[in-house]
Amino acid sequence: MKYKMRRDLKIATIGMLAIFAGLACFLSCRLGNVQAQLNRARANIEVLHGETEGYRFRDSLSGARIQALELTAKEFERFRAEDAATIRELKKRNRDLQALTKAQARTIAEFSAPVRDTIVFRDTIQVSGVAVHAGDKWYDFDGVLAGGEFTGRLETRDNLLVAETVQYRRFLGFLWKTRHVKDRQVDVVSENPHTKIEKVDFVFIEK
Repeated sequence: MKYKMRRDLKIATIGMLAIFAGLACFLSCRLGNVQAQLNRARANIEVLHGETEGYRFRDSLSGARIQALELTAKEFERFRAEDAATIRELKKRNRDLQALTKAQARTIAEFSAPVRDTIVFRDTIQVSGVAVHAGDKWYDFDGVLAGGEFTGRLETRDNLLVAETVQYRRFLGFLWKTRHVKDRQVDVVSENPHTKIEKVDFVFIEK
C-alpha cells in the first residue's frame, strides 16, 4: 500500500511538474511575442521620425539608405492605402506582398550647347528657326525656337540599384546568429550622375 501511495505521489508530482513546465513554456512564448511586437513598434517609431540618409557613391553617384518599416498586411492596407491600391491595380494581393520599396529622385542636368539654323513647318508654312541639342549617356535634349515658339523634347535614363541587407540577433548578444531580425534596411543608388535620391520608403510585410 505504501509503495503504491509513493508511486502515485511520484506520478502526481511528475504530472504537476510537466504542467508547470508547459505553462512556463507557454508564458515564455507569449512574453517573447509581446516583446517582439514592442520591439517592432519601437523600431517603426524610429523609422517614422527619422529621415532618409543620403550619401555620395563613387564620388559622383547619389545613394540613400533607410531602415524598414515593418507592417502586417492589415496595417499596410490601413496606413499605406495609396500604395495598397497601386498593388491591387497590378493584379496582386496585398496579403501576398513581401516588401515594397519606393524611391523619390530629382534629376538636374546643367549643359551648354551651340545653336544651329533650321527650318520647320507649321501648318504647311515654312518657318526659319534655331535648334539646339545636348545630351550624354543619361539624357537627350532637343529643342527648336521658331516663329516665336519653342518646342522641345527631353529624355532621361536611369539605372537604380536596390540592395536589401538584414542583420540577425545573436544568442546572448554575441554568440551564434538566431532567426530573429535585428535590423533590416535598404540602399538605393542611382547610376545617373545627374540624379539625386531624395527619399526612400521601405515597407516589409510581416507574415
